[in-house]
Amino acid sequence: MNLKIRKILFPVALLITDIIAIYISFIFAYWIRFSSTLIPIIKGIPPFKLYHTAILVVIFLWIIIFLYTGFYEEKKTDGFSEFLKIFKGVFLGTIVIAAITFIYRDFTFSRMMLFIASVVSTFVIFIFHEIIRIIDMYAGNFLLGTHKILILGSGNIAEDIKKTLRHRKKFEVHISHFTDSEHLKNFINENQINEVIFSKSQIAHKEILKIASVCEDLNVEFRFVPDVLELTRGEIIIDEFIGIPVFRFKSISLYGWNFMLKRLTDIVVSLIIITFSIIPLLILVLLIKLEDGGPVFYTHRRKGYKGKDFEFIKFRTMVANADKMLGNLKILNERSGPVFKMKNDPRMTKIGKFIRMFSIDEVPQFINVLRGEMSIVGPRPQVLWEAAHYDEIAMRRLKVLPGITGIWQIRGRSDLSYEEMIRLDIYYLENWSIALDIRIMLGTIPAVLSKKGAY
Repeated sequence: MNLKIRKILFPVALLITDIIAIYISFIFAYWIRFSSTLIPIIKGIPPFKLYHTAILVVIFLWIIIFLYTGFYEEKKTDGFSEFLKIFKGVFLGTIVIAAITFIYRDFTFSRMMLFIASVVSTFVIFIFHEIIRIIDMYAGNFLLGTHKILILGSGNIAEDIKKTLRHRKKFEVHISHFTDSEHLKNFINENQINEVIFSKSQIAHKEILKIASVCEDLNVEFRFVPDVLELTRGEIIIDEFIGIPVFRFKSISLYGWNFMLKRLTDIVVSLIIITFSIIPLLILVLLIKLEDGGPVFYTHRRKGYKGKDFEFIKFRTMVANADKMLGNLKILNERSGPVFKMKNDPRMTKIGKFIRMFSIDEVPQFINVLRGEMSIVGPRPQVLWEAAHYDEIAMRRLKVLPGITGIWQIRGRSDLSYEEMIRLDIYYLENWSIALDIRIMLGTIPAVLSKKGAY
């Protein structure tokens, strides 16, 4: 019951503070624009009463937009993602108000005031949201008690549930592998369990019904995860098109507006990086050429988006005939799985060691990005012989554009095992967002400077 109360109080508290935040922000923006003397007044000062009425209309419209964009749905999100969500909602609200004032000519918001109010609202709403989350985390536990959850079963999904819930302070997690009725009743009563989550790789229908019956008798919430999720996590949604809930699979590929937004970001960022780094890149080109007279760039056929092959571009860091030498070196591979990595690779040139250490050899891949063959963030493109050994799980990496950097590049780079890299790439596919892309891009800088796993 405590969790149900919190699920009602938490969004209501957010909604109330959002109303207050918007009101404060617009009043402050009115003062900045017309009363502070910080901005010159050209057309006179509009009456506050008229603006005050308009602010109330803005609050009503913005709250509707916030409801539509999922402001008050309880989701696991970090501060950065929360800020981006608020920015998106406020930006959409500002566009709507600007459009209304353009159509309705009898009243026009000061553009400067609207801009100030939008900026201030974004930060004030974010601060209020964080305060409410902190209150919910600590005061909620104190007043309503910690929500106690029992996780039954085993498997990857069960492990993910444990890890997720243990990081949320409103929950107290208990674990048991015993599902017999007597043991389950005693465990629930002794530990005052509020909810049971059942997840097991092989689920027997009778076992589910038995556990559900025990929970119902003890007035405890019961949830279970179907074993099909073990095979395709993140790709299943519930559909009720025939009147009953059924599972259907959803593609994890980026598509539609999300794909266009990611593609536009790739193009803009790539052009900026190439423009501002052109001089040092020309110096690097000269150094590579002077060392052994070989080609500056190294191109190699890689497996890309939807399994299509493309020419992958890098600065050359090895001797000119490096590919021909690979066959003799495969027995010295230092990583498990269908991937070749060797710390002291004898094929590396002197300038190549420095370039590889700071991942400068990857810079020409921004050309691949501009050509639409790669993205800035995504799973790394694999050489053809490595991709030929992919199983069904690893093949899912080909559902998005390969990236210059990715989630495992900031988690250890070459020090990770093949299995860990695949797992992290699949996580990226299932949890993609603009916020995640930005975090990975920002995290790439310290990862490169640390030189960890760079070889």
